[in-house]
Amino acid sequence: WILTRVWLFLFQAEDGIRDLVRSRGLGDLYKGQDYRRERSGAFMQVLGGHVEAIDRQRGWARLRWHPTAACCHSETIVQGGFVTSMLDAAMAHAITARVGVGMMAPTLELKVSFFRICTPGTYFSEATVAHCTRSIAFAEAQLTDADGTPIARASATCKIVPLKG
Repeated sequence: WILTRVWLFLFQAEDGIRDLVRSRGLGDLYKGQDYRRERSGAFMQVLGGHVEAIDRQRGWARLRWHPTAACCHSETIVQGGFVTSMLDAAMAHAITARVGVGMMAPTLELKVSFFRICTPGTYFSEATVAHCTRSIAFAEAQLTDADGTPIARASATCKIVPLKG
C-alpha cells in the first residue's frame, strides 16, 4: 500500500510538461508565479522578461521579452548586450530546468551572431540543451521578433554547480 501511494505521488508530480499553462504536475516548481518570481532578476524586469514555458525532460525554455527605449544605445536600436542577455537567460533557464532545482549554470563561453537590429517591441528567446554532463552543459538559443523573424542566435558552454545560499 505504501509503495502504491509513493508511485502515484511521483507519477502525478512528474508529467513532463513544463508549459506554465498546460502542466498538470502537482507541486510543480516550474509552474506559475513561484518559478517566475524565484528566477526573475533585475535585468529581466528592465527587459520586460517573462518565462513562458519550460520543458525539463527536453531541457528547453521559451521566454518573452519587451525591451523599451530605455534599453537602446540610440533611440531605436536595443544595445547588443541586452540582446545577448535575452539569449543567455533562455539558455540558463533551459539548463537549470534540465539539471534540476538547487543547481545553477554560470556561463563559461558565449558566442552570439546578430542577424538584424533589435528595436523596442516584443521578442521571444527559445533555448535547448544540446548536450549535458554532470559538470558541463552546451546550449543553443535563438531570439525572434513577434513575427518569428530571427534577430540573433547564440551558443554557450556552462558549468553546472550547486546553487549557493
